[in-house]
Amino acid sequence: MPLIRSIPYGAAVAPAAACLAGCAHKAANERVTGDCAIALVGKCSSKQVTTDLTSAEQAQLAPLQTRRFGLAPAQALSAAQAALKADGYEQVSANAAAGLVQGEKNRSLSSQGAKLVRAVLNAKLPMLRGKPDHETTRALVTVQPQGGAVTVHVEFVVTVWDSKGDAKTRMATEPAAYNSFFARISGTRS
Repeated sequence: MPLIRSIPYGAAVAPAAACLAGCAHKAANERVTGDCAIALVGKCSSKQVTTDLTSAEQAQLAPLQTRRFGLAPAQALSAAQAALKADGYEQVSANAAAGLVQGEKNRSLSSQGAKLVRAVLNAKLPMLRGKPDHETTRALVTVQPQGGAVTVHVEFVVTVWDSKGDAKTRMATEPAAYNSFFARISGTRS
């Protein structure tokens, strides 16, 4: 009869503890803004994480977000609305009294077939990590009169949801998004 040896308690607990510690790690600039995970029981809702910009990222982004135009405030608001719509933003609205334009753009990050496969896998193997599934970009534009011109400031906030329903939100830092927006405003000035 073969000899059955037991695994020492510490040998089994140490890898599990290391895994949990690794999973719990988050960057210093991340804030959990919603979560309901209960250890050993699973999840009772999705998790929302917001990633704040570092000081270096804020310094690089600041000059990309604001430009001055020789337009009247109403023209600038109209140009901002047109620029967002041209870039695929929906639900674009303006508040002239506040000098504010908002819009939202949604896109799927995976095919319907991939979503179906992930749904089945999530149901059968809930411990698997979620994969990016859907992205929403929200644009917030402010227009402030300054002498005979206006200052236009824009922020693009991106939220990515995964196949488990968890979300990560961050400020877009890609120069192309800001340069494209302002190029469209410049193009409407003629």
